[in-house]
Amino acid sequence: MDQKAYTVNQFIDTHRLGRTKTYEEIDSGRLVTYKVGRRRFISDRAADEWQRRHEEDCKRLLGQM
Repeated sequence: MDQKAYTVNQFIDTHRLGRTKTYEEIDSGRLVTYKVGRRRFISDRAADEWQRRHEEDCKRLLGQM
């Protein structure tokens, strides 16, 4: 079964980010989340979009060097 959403901890483990950086991405709006009760989730689609944008930004920066 495909995973449809990550908890913040699952996202951190899967994408190998630190907690501080993950919440910086959330607070800036670059990583979209939603809440159910007190729990925060990141949809698989939002995680893919975040990764795609991050990769594009890295390519753009490397192209300027």
